Amino acid sequence: MLVMLNRGDYWQCAYVIAKGSLEAIKRAGLDSFRDDIVALSPFLLGRTGELATWDDIKLLTVTIDRLRTWFKPGLLCIGDAAHAMSPIAGVGINLAVQDAVAAANILAAPLKMGTAGPDHLKAVQDRREFPTRVTERMQVLIQDRLISRVLKSREKLQAPWAAKLLDRIPALQRIPAWLVGVGVRPEHVHTPDIRS
Repeated sequence: MLVMLNRGDYWQCAYVIAKGSLEAIKRAGLDSFRDDIVALSPFLLGRTGELATWDDIKLLTVTIDRLRTWFKPGLLCIGDAAHAMSPIAGVGINLAVQDAVAAANILAAPLKMGTAGPDHLKAVQDRREFPTRVTERMQVLIQDRLISRVLKSREKLQAPWAAKLLDRIPALQRIPAWLVGVGVRPEHVHTPDIRS
């Protein structure tokens, strides 16, 4: 699977592989790797020479994990510091921003009054842990049911029934778009004006 991002003056390319398969790809050789890229994206023919050595290729290992406790006295972890997400659907930034909004809503007044403590930090984790868990579960389902299937197959795959349903009933396309864009528990700024 190949994902291409046009960065304006260059293309960023993500060549998605199964975990543990890098050594086999390297054994097949750099020319084979370049050929695989061109097979997936023919417009790159003649451009893969930019990959001169394996040092030009970086491995990003993706994990989905989360801290058991996001806080200690004087410290609160949010976003990737509290819960590492897969790049699937690009929801990590959404969760991080919503964590920050929830933290602001919960901590603004106690911080101003000088009464912020571990119970307030725990309240942030309590508020944000459920949407984090649900999002992680959705990412694992997508990984296990779709991406791993694509990576294991050498033949042209049929779209899953859910994708066919979304294609046939366009109104349903709003559901995954809403889950990705808005999230499971959207946060809104509710902090009072606390200017000194």
